[in-house]
Amino acid sequence: MTDWPPRRSGLTQALPLILSALAILAGLVLIAQPAFLFAPPRTAPTSRAGQLPRVGETPLDFELKTLSGSTVKLSELRGSPVLINFWATWCGPCQAELPLIVEQYNWNKGRGLRVLAIDSVMFDNLDDIRRYVDQFQMAFDVALDEEDHVSLEWAIMGLPSSIFIKPDGTVAAVRVGQISADQLKDYLTLILPTG
Repeated sequence: MTDWPPRRSGLTQALPLILSALAILAGLVLIAQPAFLFAPPRTAPTSRAGQLPRVGETPLDFELKTLSGSTVKLSELRGSPVLINFWATWCGPCQAELPLIVEQYNWNKGRGLRVLAIDSVMFDNLDDIRRYVDQFQMAFDVALDEEDHVSLEWAIMGLPSSIFIKPDGTVAAVRVGQISADQLKDYLTLILPTG
């Protein structure tokens, strides 16, 4: 007596189930990670709005007015080491760290260092900012985040906050809180050209 229909082996019975699971998995990967699969090679990831930039990422671009009336756009500084410092005139730790930043800028501007001191005008006063810039002899760009957009997009939660950006445009280090003189020098070695 013969069995009808013929019996299949365990592997033959499981094969349609295995193939279906693989097809579902491939579909989920395509839906969830298309950027991973189709990203151009050797492109640094870009930070996303609402997140503090991370080491190795290219931070979100911005364009801000400066206290002198010009504008500064982050992406146009590509090729230079950049220190972005979020500060305010009413911030005690900012007052303590700012002379160190001014000193390091003066020492390293010949090596291409750019400093962007970003103040959120929503929570500060232009007259106070001008007095502060004069008092500390801030010869670098003082950018005005007039509606707090950059601070929000970059998720700046405390002052001072400093982001150190390499000449290739990627983040080398992020520091939330006051920086000592030695720490500032160490961070700058990550972005300044050697020699």
